[in-house]
Amino acid sequence: MTNYLSADLHRVLHKQSFLGSVGAFSVLFAVLVFIYFNPSFTAEIYVAKVTSFLSFFPLVIGVFVFLSVYADDFKCRSMQVAIGFGMPRSRIILAKLLESALLLLGAAVAVGVLVLCAPAVLGLAPDARQTLSLALTVAAEMLRALGYLALSAVPVFLSQDAAGGVIAYVLLASKSVYIILSLVLGQEVFTATFGDLTQYLYTAQLYMAKADLIGGRAFALPFAAALLLYIILPAAVSVAGFRKQELEF
Repeated sequence: MTNYLSADLHRVLHKQSFLGSVGAFSVLFAVLVFIYFNPSFTAEIYVAKVTSFLSFFPLVIGVFVFLSVYADDFKCRSMQVAIGFGMPRSRIILAKLLESALLLLGAAVAVGVLVLCAPAVLGLAPDARQTLSLALTVAAEMLRALGYLALSAVPVFLSQDAAGGVIAYVLLASKSVYIILSLVLGQEVFTATFGDLTQYLYTAQLYMAKADLIGGRAFALPFAAALLLYIILPAAVSVAGFRKQELEF
C-alpha cells in the first residue's frame, strides 16, 4: 500500500491543476486583503473576513483533490492494475483516503502559513484568541473537505465512475446540502419530535468543536463521533460496496 500511495502522491503533486488550485486560492486571498485593506482595517475585521473566505477552501481546493485522487485514477485504470497485482480493495480505499488527507493537509499548511503571516505584513496584531481562531478555521475547513471526500467517494466506488462523486462533492462543498438539510430539519415537525437535529450535521459539528476549543470547553467526544460518522463510516461503506463490484477493465 505504501508504494501505491507514494506513486499516486507523486503523480498528483506533478499535476498543474492541483498545484494551480492552491496558487489560485492564495491569489484570491491576496485580492481579498487588497480590497478590504484600509487605514481602519483592524485585526478583528481581518479575522472575520478571512474566516468567511476560508469557507471556500473545500470548494476551491477540495474539488481538485477529488478529481486528482479519484477521477484521474479511474480514467487511467491504475486502480484496476493495482488490484490485478493482488492489492486488496480495502487497502485501495484506505490509500485513497490517506492520500486525500495528506494533500489537503499540505494545502491547509500552505494556506495557514499565509493567513497567519499576513497580519505582520499588514501591520496588524491579532491577539492569541484571534490567532487560534484563524488556525482552527483552517483545520476545520480541511476536515470538512476530507469528510466530503469520504462521503463522495461512496458513489465512485459503487459505480466505478467518478461523475456522480464529483456532483456529490460539489453539492456538499458549496454547502447546498447543508443548507437544504438545515431548512428541512429545522421545521417544527422535526424539532418538536426530535429536537434540534441540525447540530449533528458534519459542518455544524466541526464549527461547534472549533468554538468549544476557542472557549476552552470539552469537545473530544462529539468531535470524535463526527469523524467516525462522516469519514470512517463512509469509508467502510465504500469497502463493503466495492468488494461486490465486478471490475471494469
